[in-house]
Amino acid sequence: MTPLVSGPIFQICWVVADITAAEEEFSENWGVQRWLQMPDLHFGPETTTYRGQPADYTAHISLGYAGTQQIELIQPVSGRSLYSEFLDTHGVGVHHVAFVPDDYDETLAEVERRGMSVLQQGCIEDVGMEFAYVDAGPMGGYVELMKLSPEIRLMFDSLITY
Repeated sequence: MTPLVSGPIFQICWVVADITAAEEEFSENWGVQRWLQMPDLHFGPETTTYRGQPADYTAHISLGYAGTQQIELIQPVSGRSLYSEFLDTHGVGVHHVAFVPDDYDETLAEVERRGMSVLQQGCIEDVGMEFAYVDAGPMGGYVELMKLSPEIRLMFDSLITY
């Protein structure tokens, strides 16, 4: 069977209970020099689903880089999401790895053809990004597939410090 994605992992994400403390930890111990903070980012039912139903949740999100590896921190704030579910069930920890497939739509169609579960899906229209979280099955955790506009890729690249 052909792999769904190729290339490096684009992002590693931790779900956290205290995003400020997590930023400090990653800065002090893992070399993340700066953070793009997106407090109270709202995901509404017109653009996002959670377990097949319209979603309505808010999260604090921070993005930074350890070298060239994107690190994402997510702190659930309100509503039910894959993030709050994970925090309630597992506590703080690695939530997902993300890939940016060459053809997002075709990869997502192949996920469905293989009978894999898409647990949360949506878009952030303002920044030109789509996402889908796939259940990693017996491996545990989740794999995020991302579709990024050229503008958001440039913005992400501007965060990398060498």
